[in-house]
Amino acid sequence: MTARHNRRFWNSISHIIIKPNLEQWCFFTNVKRVVIEIRELIMEKPRYVLVIFLMVVPGAFAVEKPTSPQQTCVTSQCHADYSKNRYVHGPVGLGDCEVCHETVDEKKHTWQLTVEQNELCENCHSDQTTGKNLHKALDVGKCTQCHNPHSSDNKFFLVEPTVAQLCQNCHQIAEDAKFLHGPVAAKECTLCHNSHSSDYENLLVMAPSELCFSCHVVTKNELKKFEFVHEPAKKQCASCHDAHGADNSMLLKAQTPELCYPCHEDIKEVAENSKYRHSVVTEQGGCLKCHTPHASTVEYELRADPMTLCTSCHDKPVGVGKDKVIGSFTDQINGKKFLHGPVAQKNCKGCHISHGSKYFRLLTEEYPPQFYATFSTDNYKLCFSCHPESLVLTKQTSELTDFRNGDLNLHYLHVNKPRRGRTCRSCHATHASNLPKHIRKSVPYGIWELPIQFEKTETGGGCKPGCHLPFAYDRQGPVVYKRP
Repeated sequence: MTARHNRRFWNSISHIIIKPNLEQWCFFTNVKRVVIEIRELIMEKPRYVLVIFLMVVPGAFAVEKPTSPQQTCVTSQCHADYSKNRYVHGPVGLGDCEVCHETVDEKKHTWQLTVEQNELCENCHSDQTTGKNLHKALDVGKCTQCHNPHSSDNKFFLVEPTVAQLCQNCHQIAEDAKFLHGPVAAKECTLCHNSHSSDYENLLVMAPSELCFSCHVVTKNELKKFEFVHEPAKKQCASCHDAHGADNSMLLKAQTPELCYPCHEDIKEVAENSKYRHSVVTEQGGCLKCHTPHASTVEYELRADPMTLCTSCHDKPVGVGKDKVIGSFTDQINGKKFLHGPVAQKNCKGCHISHGSKYFRLLTEEYPPQFYATFSTDNYKLCFSCHPESLVLTKQTSELTDFRNGDLNLHYLHVNKPRRGRTCRSCHATHASNLPKHIRKSVPYGIWELPIQFEKTETGGGCKPGCHLPFAYDRQGPVVYKRP
């Protein structure tokens, strides 16, 4: 073999032995000195090149088991894969394995962590455990449940390609829900949650309401502008909304009224047990027809003032039950000269309960629905909540009422009867009338609209109703009544 051939051959061998790549470097360090000496010998006696090569190279690959992790762990013989991933843990990249590991038995080539796993990680990553609440995996010392301690092709050494996939290993996120929260659909778990620790429940990155308002700015501004704010909207959005996903629009945990009942148990009691129920209270989504879910300028978070709200439905005939109809409220009051006090004050709840009642027409107290009724003060509790009971208990008076003939109280005469007393509705319109004292033009009597034909005078008046002969009354000059 010529000298030129020898040099070419040696350069090839020296490239393998003396100029290894980074992984090979540690492995060949312990034979470097021997190789250099052999090289000098080969250059002097080239004819022995092949023999010496066959003797040396097998020996180079038959070194003893490594006893120092710092020099040999990341070689091609042992843990070469650790340095091949896209992201390499600092100590691994530096070949400084003893930062985390210590020798158990050099002969058996066994190692253990220098301290417990969570304590070990905290030595460097102490900033991840400062919150009051710890991620369960972190709390029990299982950092490797989420992170590969050596290297990974995923950022932060995650054991899954994405954060969302990692979270789903433990957390069953509602991906099958009909409606998904934006960050969930975008698989951005860490937009709302801290991975390791937090001072807030559920590892939130900030206080619950503050977190929601960081995106829902319009709602935040509404709460500032309006006087009446729904309590959950102030601090606990999750009382009504599922933060991840739901089968109901607006990510509601349930449809109303079921959603509302856990807090409004009194309304649930009324809705389920009242003899007469407002239909919207029991229908799906009905609560939101009258109430706003977040805030309002009107008490009880109503969508409008009570009168406007009520007339949004009662501006037309409304069916009640199977075959009954309530006439249009607006038709009853529009253009009328005299409005009943609560109507004039736009205060429907002066007489009605909005959700349900044991009384006819959702009234707050008893009020006979028929033309005739046996007299009892209990029958007229609704009227007596404003008007004195003495109106129907006092036979003779000179001041209780203008409806008297001399001092004969004609309210007493009509109402206070043991059997067929006339009820208030026999003469008075409930909401409004063009006649003073809300006297009706006519009154339903079965299928007949019984006319009243009331006329007022300076000191009294009279009527020509279908229920009796024409009668007049006068406070100053009493009319003498004669039986036919």
